[in-house]
Amino acid sequence: MKRVLFSVFTLLMCMTANAGITFSADKVKAVYLVRFANFIHWPQEESFSQINYCVMGESKVTYTLKALLVEHQVRNISVVYRQIENVQSLSQCQLVYFTPEAYSHLNNDRGSTISLDRVGLVTVSDQYAFAKTEGMVEFREKSGRIVPVINIDNAAKNRITIRSQLLRISKLISEPQGDE
Repeated sequence: MKRVLFSVFTLLMCMTANAGITFSADKVKAVYLVRFANFIHWPQEESFSQINYCVMGESKVTYTLKALLVEHQVRNISVVYRQIENVQSLSQCQLVYFTPEAYSHLNNDRGSTISLDRVGLVTVSDQYAFAKTEGMVEFREKSGRIVPVINIDNAAKNRITIRSQLLRISKLISEPQGDE
């Protein structure tokens, strides 16, 4: 049932794009998050009973993501939405999305950037300069479009393999390059 709803949603996106109807940036980000699992390979994926998509903070992106992930599967593995409250809970996550507010709050509480280095952890946010520092994927708006910015060094550090289809549509950065 969820697969049918997701297919209908994707079809509607294609049809309405031609009709001049646009989707909010928040919905586009949520769809990107859902689709990421199709283009990412985790080093320990063969042992997964489920893929845990964790979120820190609440926003329109997280509400949309939660709705899209109901009964969602990738490569016959269930994808589960989890709301987490602290960095100690990251150990149960394969992908974590930080709202800008949650990420800023974490860094302010600790007095420095948090460490997101962990084999198999994909980190995503739309916090400005997230990919330039500790993060792996940052959503940026450019010319009215959402563009994933991927820090390939941070992905390699966490032993995440990203398929070429996602890399082609993304802006790639490598430490210590910045944000254009």
